[in-house]
Amino acid sequence: MFKNSTGIGSLLKEGAKHYSGLEETILRNIEACKEIAGMTRTSLGPNGMNKMVINHLEKLFVTSDAATIVRELEVQHPAAKLIVMAAKMQEEEVGDATNLCIAF
Repeated sequence: MFKNSTGIGSLLKEGAKHYSGLEETILRNIEACKEIAGMTRTSLGPNGMNKMVINHLEKLFVTSDAATIVRELEVQHPAAKLIVMAAKMQEEEVGDATNLCIAF
């Protein structure tokens, strides 16, 4: 079964991807942060749209506040978690501008 398999590829499930190298890691971190920013970017400004968020308890939120949106997300990626934590701290310290903190 494992005769011809060597390295980390033999330990992963079939179809799993293993990225190595600094460049690929940086690209994955940037993509994760762009996804978080993309979720909240359309709620920015005077013409911002409301978002409908359903949390893990099946509670419905309709809001354009980025702090509420990211508070209800279950973020797993470490770089995206840093963006969410920065937005939470912005909300606690200043009380506003969380969307700008995420989007830019």
